[in-house]
Formats: sequence, structure tokens, C-alpha cells
Amino acid sequence: MEIVFLGAHNCETKTTRPSCLMLSGGVVLDAGAITSSLTLDELYELRAVILSHAHYDHIKDVPLLAMNLAYGLKSVDIYGSQAVQEVVTQPPFSGGFYPDFFTRPPSAPALRFHEITPGLEFSCENYQILPLSVPHSRDTTGFLVKDAGGHSFFYTSDTGSGLGDVWQQINPELLIIELTMPNRLTELALSSKHLSSELLEAELRLFRELKGYLPRIVTLHTTPLFEAEIKTEIQAVAERLHTDILMASEGLKLRLGE
Repeated sequence: MEIVFLGAHNCETKTTRPSCLMLSGGVVLDAGAITSSLTLDELYELRAVILSHAHYDHIKDVPLLAMNLAYGLKSVDIYGSQAVQEVVTQPPFSGGFYPDFFTRPPSAPALRFHEITPGLEFSCENYQILPLSVPHSRDTTGFLVKDAGGHSFFYTSDTGSGLGDVWQQINPELLIIELTMPNRLTELALSSKHLSSELLEAELRLFRELKGYLPRIVTLHTTPLFEAEIKTEIQAVAERLHTDILMASEGLKLRLGE
């Protein structure tokens, strides 16, 4: 399984893009950087987009992708919770700012929505995916992704503190976890249900206490303005935990099973 980080931040600039992971086999987790990262031929090879929640930076490329697909009479499956469905399939997001690509073109709509439920595993292409509720906005789900060879990773998407129930349910070999703010903004992180460096450290310590190990760790959703500050802090966290923590950047590729 290959994982490509099309987007690894929470803001878009010339060099940074919002959260978006592309898996081998044409499956994408979150839609923050699809159309700005892929060629037309690559867009036509996509099979599914799985959305963690309905915040704009995670869904913004759904209509942009659909416009490209519609002209080529291509379709892609969109997966998300009921809360996501209420946003992406209704005006103004769909049929308002952009055409309703869940019904257009009539002969082969560009988008097909599939509702997912936290705690209920579903199949998507060559993967088994378990959505699990994480503490962020309404119905935000992280995803445990397993391939046919049994290799797995967990993607938290956006999350705040309080992941103990999630940790109890997973045993991934890779953990992709948000890290949005530096420690001096921990109070803001708590109020907005995100993680700072010290809040992340607490969650990783809890994981190790509950599971007896730490998986490989990669962080994303970093605020570009604070990236250097966060990098210094997370290096110190890694030293205290005696583990490696990699901060993702756009274009990073990881492989499981090799």
C-alpha cells in the first residue's frame, strides 16, 4: 500500500495544501488537494473519495473534481457520514455554487454518494475501512484502513484530545495524526478541538499505555505560520517518547508492506 500526501496542512498557500491522502488503487481520504495535485489522467483513475467531515478544507475539491469528471463522462464514489451528505449533496455546496453533480450529467452522474456509519466497517476497492468517531466537529470520523495483505494505518483526520476509546479499537502499524498548533496556543487547540504538541504527546502516551507499543507516527494538518515552531516542539516530544515522529509535507510518499 502506498500513501501519498497530496495535502499536509490546514491552510492553502503556494507551497501548502489542506489535508488529502491518496492511496494506491485510486482511493483518496479527504478532498483538500485533489485537483491542484493531480493531472487530468490521474483524476480519471480515481475510484473513491472518503470524507472525514464537512469542514470546507476537507471537502473543497469535491465539486472541482466532479467538473473534470463530468466532461469526460467519468464517475467517482463519495463516502461520508450523514452530516457530510447533508453538506456536499445540498445547496449551496451542490446545486448552488456549482451544478449538482450527484445528478449530472443525467446519463452518468459524476458523483455517487455512499453513507457510512461510525463503527461499521465497509469495503472500498481493495481496502477494508473502519470509520471511528473522533472528538472534533459533528460526526467527524477517523479511518482505520487495511489492505488485502493485512497492513493497516489509522488516519485521525482533525481531532482534539480524548482519543482513548479510539485507541482501544485499533492496532495500526502507522498512525497519521493531526498536529495543528504550537504549545502556546494549547488553549485555542482545546477550544477548537485540535491538537497542540503537548496535547499530541499526551495522546501518544495514552496509546502506548493502552496498547503496549507506539506505531510509526506521521503528523499533518499543520498551520503553516507555526510550522517551524511546531517542528522544534515535536522533535522534543519524539525524544521524550524515544520514538520517531515525522511531520508530513506535500508530496511525501509512504509504503506499507515492504
